[in-house]
Amino acid sequence: MNRLNQYLENIFFLLATFLLAPFFYGLSYTRGSKKPSKILVIQTAKIGDLICSTPVFREIKKHYPDSFLSVLIIPRAKGVIVNNPYIDEIILLDREKYSGVRGILKLIREIRKKRFDWSINLLPGILNHLVPFWAVIPNRVTSTSKYTVKGAKILSVFNNYRLDYPRHSLALRQYLALLKFLGITEVSEKKDLFIGPAEENKALEFLSGNSLKPDDFLIGISVTAGNVFKEWSLDKFAELADRLTSELGAKVIFAGSRQDDKIISEVQSKMSQKSIDSSQSFSLSEVPALFKYFKLFISVDTGSLYIANAMGVPVIDIAGPIDINEQPPLGDQCEVVQKKLSCLPCSFIIPPARFCRQGHRQCVELITVEDVWQAALRLKEK
Repeated sequence: MNRLNQYLENIFFLLATFLLAPFFYGLSYTRGSKKPSKILVIQTAKIGDLICSTPVFREIKKHYPDSFLSVLIIPRAKGVIVNNPYIDEIILLDREKYSGVRGILKLIREIRKKRFDWSINLLPGILNHLVPFWAVIPNRVTSTSKYTVKGAKILSVFNNYRLDYPRHSLALRQYLALLKFLGITEVSEKKDLFIGPAEENKALEFLSGNSLKPDDFLIGISVTAGNVFKEWSLDKFAELADRLTSELGAKVIFAGSRQDDKIISEVQSKMSQKSIDSSQSFSLSEVPALFKYFKLFISVDTGSLYIANAMGVPVIDIAGPIDINEQPPLGDQCEVVQKKLSCLPCSFIIPPARFCRQGHRQCVELITVEDVWQAALRLKEK
């Protein structure tokens, strides 16, 4: 029923947009201003994508320091940017508050009142194209893709600046390329995460409370991805964690969201060595303060991996089905563990895969503990 309702909503907004287009174009013409003074960046993807978007916020503020920068994101990703000094306002796309036609119209009214003069939509989507046009933002920048849903392709024509996102290319670079429409061409790809003093103190207290020191050989591990298709065997994670502890003298700390406690407990129950679960102790905004003390981070492809990478921690990405060219961990302290299969890659930024079309999941299943162990040894040597 929800899928049917969403389909009907999309049809309604598609038809209404074409019928009302002259009205919206007329309003936006009267508000037309090329000067970027109030800017809305739309990034409604998950945590990893938002982290890879942080260079956009910095470069906008660097080139337009007096501008007011707002960011529209999903609520669960808020902790990643809550301490970001380049962002003036965070707008949460609360699906309960803005559900249905009435909810979307409410969101549009609220954004229209803010009188933005530029919007930058980092990834294509029906709502992401709809909101800036209906909110009468005169300068609308967007990424486009032939792989997105048909409704998003149609609505993309209502943006006056468009840049196609070619598959197999670095998403972060695409986000920064959109800034050329604001006259920003010299950019840095460095990702930003910021830690406040309260978060720093909490991390130190956590280490002390678990008889750990900041200079211990701390290894963080994340076992979940929010997508079962990408997840590695819990038995293999347990075997790997035991080996890191017994052979390298590492202190293993499992990371994750508060909903991951049962899965982490299951991994720990399979281990013979001691490990620590940090998932119940840190919120998303506090996690970077702990991660900065890791000497190595091992994870399937998920948001935690990009937090560690942004904090300068050496990382091992158990990449599974993803197109590693689109969103890899950056830097020379990174190891990607991925099997070369004829069916790879099959999961992209647009669109991500939720199941194995071949029915075997060999891209994940064939990765051995030894594969990841050797990657860890290579990084330790570095």
